[in-house]
Amino acid sequence: MGVPQEVKSTYKALVESGLIRYQTLPAGAAPTALPSDAAAAAWAFMANYVQIAAAAVVPNPCWLCGISIHTGVVETFSGDIVIATGAAGFEVDLAMFHVVAGIPTAVGVSVAGPLMLPYPIKIVGTPRIAANLRKSTAASAAGVSIKLILATAVGT
Repeated sequence: MGVPQEVKSTYKALVESGLIRYQTLPAGAAPTALPSDAAAAAWAFMANYVQIAAAAVVPNPCWLCGISIHTGVVETFSGDIVIATGAAGFEVDLAMFHVVAGIPTAVGVSVAGPLMLPYPIKIVGTPRIAANLRKSTAASAAGVSIKLILATAVGT
């Protein structure tokens, strides 16, 4: 895309923002469970990424704006969630979010709500999107439920 097209797209996105549509993935389904693999040590990423959206499900193009997380399980922890694209075993990290995940019975610790990026990340094509988790606690199945927040139809 050349500079004039970028300027036009940016204008439409920022000034004519009524052209933007937002959606969550997985669409029309419960959030994807993102538990630790119960083998990773503290602050180590899991061996495998967890798929959130299969290839060909993601709109082309779209912008990753953030994630919505809910329902911490097993234990309260501090951690990082990485969102990536690509085939299983060949994921490329796009963004990292820090979370403090509490279980519903823990008083004063909440995990519900969106975490938004300061600038959306453009995703071209319809790649598989997956997530990985590292957490402050020792090996356990602690984790959260997650949905992606995407912008579509930007600049159209």
